Amino acid sequence: MKLYWVTTEDHDEDWFIVASSLEEAAMRHEDMEGYDAGEAQAEDILDIPDGVYAESGWPSKELLLNVGAKFLLNDQSRVVEIAGRRFCEGMLDATINQISDNLIEEHSGERPNKTKRPEFH
Repeated sequence: MKLYWVTTEDHDEDWFIVASSLEEAAMRHEDMEGYDAGEAQAEDILDIPDGVYAESGWPSKELLLNVGAKFLLNDQSRVVEIAGRRFCEGMLDATINQISDNLIEEHSGERPNKTKRPEFH
C-alpha cells in the first residue's frame, strides 16, 4: 500500500488517500468526495512500511504519524509535513463549519463547531 496526496481543481477536499495505485487513489477520492471521474489527480508520496497497518481510503491520524507525518496545524483545516513537504487539507469543511457557526451565533450566541469569528475590516 502507498500513501497518495489527491487534489482536484477546486482544492475543496484535497487530502491523503491510502491505495495500491495512482488510479485507485484518484478514483477513491472521486467516489468518496462526490467528484466526477477524471477530476482528481493523485501523487505518490510514500510506500507504507511493512508492519504498519493501513486500509484503503482516508488514513487515520495514527497512520500518518506512523509514517513520519508531523501535524503542524490540526484545527479546522489540517496542515501536515511529511518528508520535508507541507500539505494543506482542502478547506470546504472548514468553510461550511464557519458559515454554520455564524448563522447559529446570530440566533443563540453559540458557536458549536468552535470556529473563529470572521474579522471584518
